[in-house]
Amino acid sequence: MRKRRARLGGALAVLTLGVATTGAFSYDRYNDGCQTCHGWFLGPASPAGTIFPNNDKHRMHRSESWMATDCNLCHAFGDDNDPFIGFSDGTDATPGLGCVGCHGRDYGGALGVSGVGLRARHAESGVTLCGTCHGGDPLPQPENILPPYYGSPDTLVGDPCNQGPGFGEHWSLGDPRGLDNDGDGLYDGDDPDCDAVSCVEDLDRDGSVGFTDLLFVLSNWGDCPPAEPCPADIDGSGDVAFTDLLAVLAAWGPC
Repeated sequence: MRKRRARLGGALAVLTLGVATTGAFSYDRYNDGCQTCHGWFLGPASPAGTIFPNNDKHRMHRSESWMATDCNLCHAFGDDNDPFIGFSDGTDATPGLGCVGCHGRDYGGALGVSGVGLRARHAESGVTLCGTCHGGDPLPQPENILPPYYGSPDTLVGDPCNQGPGFGEHWSLGDPRGLDNDGDGLYDGDDPDCDAVSCVEDLDRDGSVGFTDLLFVLSNWGDCPPAEPCPADIDGSGDVAFTDLLAVLAAWGPC
């Protein structure tokens, strides 16, 4: 079980978050309104019928049996189990981004890491609240683009195109659709963006595991750089080593 670390910087950031994020998100924190459709963060299920493993959405995120996400990816010190949408303490290897670390993409520039696709998904579902502040969003990045947290050593979440429970993105029960992170109404493997991306060992995203993926592992051999993505660390151990090489060899061929 991964334990949360209290950080002075995180505490200070929480105190100033109201100023720093004013107007940035329709909800600053998950329980400000997300729970209405998606269930309480410590709850057993969503109103739509999605059942969380162990009847606990929080445990689904943190348990080593499920997503195994480091607490500091979601939480800021003192948030009382009510995560901020766009801020968290982060870890030594992964900067803290809050919920958008998994549910957003990096658009660069002034927009930075943002839930553009998530807002588009809500709009597609008839939820117009986000559009009151975010009417000028760019087109969402496609489904197969990795959110910032995916593939980091601090979570097992790694594949934006998987469609079944327990396979790299989706652990909920009774809701096999997975996620629609680009807001086009098509979930994971049903999205044409995902046609060439279906296995985490396919590091060059060409639809198969082969020589270039093997070379990528070898060229990144050793400890993962701090605070940077490390996709060659397939097993999430914090370094690129023999087990990652074996994973590529075991998955050799079309995804």
